[in-house]
Amino acid sequence: MENNDRILNLAGKWFVKTVVASHIKNTKKLISYKEFNVNPFLTPYLSVFLKGELSERGVAEALVLPRALQTSIATSFGTHMQHFISEVLSDAYPSVVSGLDIEFDDQLDGRKKYSQVKSGPNTINADDVETIHNHFNSIRQLAKTNRLSIQLNDLVVGVIYGNERELSPHYKILRDKYNYTVEVGKDFWVRVTGDELFFEKLIGVIVEETKSLDVENILEEVIEGLSKTPEIKLLVNNLKISKI
Repeated sequence: MENNDRILNLAGKWFVKTVVASHIKNTKKLISYKEFNVNPFLTPYLSVFLKGELSERGVAEALVLPRALQTSIATSFGTHMQHFISEVLSDAYPSVVSGLDIEFDDQLDGRKKYSQVKSGPNTINADDVETIHNHFNSIRQLAKTNRLSIQLNDLVVGVIYGNERELSPHYKILRDKYNYTVEVGKDFWVRVTGDELFFEKLIGVIVEETKSLDVENILEEVIEGLSKTPEIKLLVNNLKISKI
């Protein structure tokens, strides 16, 4: 557990240096109108929904908020956490097998595991199910050819957060139809670290490290800057004067 304490000491600063820094960089890009594909049907309504009127400020908020608060950081989070596992944890490393993300030494049964790492309990679709199955099936065939001792339960879908109850039907197909191991949230981190409380500790150190960050003005500056661009002003003006 001493090694896990070392990892936790690094985790908060790693999160700020990697996840937060990437998010801030991507958010600042949103001051440019070129970053958006504006939906002329929804954007005016969303401005009214947010501000009670069609305005430059309302349009800017409608464009920036979903990207800054959800799409941008949610898209990169899984990749960043995958790198955290393979770069910071001592018993996990990037997989050399095509289509897999990491390999790790299971701290509960001692066997080497081959894993696809996913962000949350709802982050895969029907196409992903077949893709994951094909990747796992390939490694099983490779193991047979090279006489490697890889069992079915050595192929793991690791879900970074969530719990069993929250798993989408797509994960359940992998588990129930194809019989792959799906470890979600706390259960996944126990397998990787051997610490029953690692998941909660990891959340705790990241919250502690980020709660005092001076970042509250970034979003306001981006929205205000975007709202004053010629493209936004022209868009709002054209929408206001358009008639059937």
